[in-house]
Amino acid sequence: MLSQGAQVPLQQVTGKTSVQLKDKQGKTTVEITDLPDDSIVIKPDYFKPPNILKNLNGQRRRADFAIISNFNGEKWIICIETQKGTGKDRVHVEQQLRGAQCLIGYCQCVGKSFWQSAKFLDGYKYRFISISGINIDKQSTRFYKPKSQPPGQLHDTPDNFREIFNRQNIYFDELK
Repeated sequence: MLSQGAQVPLQQVTGKTSVQLKDKQGKTTVEITDLPDDSIVIKPDYFKPPNILKNLNGQRRRADFAIISNFNGEKWIICIETQKGTGKDRVHVEQQLRGAQCLIGYCQCVGKSFWQSAKFLDGYKYRFISISGINIDKQSTRFYKPKSQPPGQLHDTPDNFREIFNRQNIYFDELK
């Protein structure tokens, strides 16, 4: 469905599937490791913003990446915004995450309508992540074990996104 340039290739590193999220505009790289093998990673901002919409509330913005995956019987769509510094305010990041969610919704409609797949992308749980303070010059080679999400802090809406600071290597489990 998506053009080749919009997809990010997966890699096999020491028998585990990983992906490098390279944002050329922000000059950042983050590696997500232990991805399920059937994952698809896309760049929602690869496409030009839809000129049919005004940008009054940020509706032309989109996050940098989205991971679509099945993991242990659960279906996940994880929208990720990356930034080198910490300069973007929460509203700006939220708008970008909403834009990625809207693009996925559009793809879902296309799959249902043009592919006649009535359940295309149904049953997926959304998660929204902002990864900031990425310093390319001081790249850590250490992976951190996933921490459990604090009670009441589920990051399943763009306005309640999870923030990850100063990390270039992240386990997939940490994003769910």
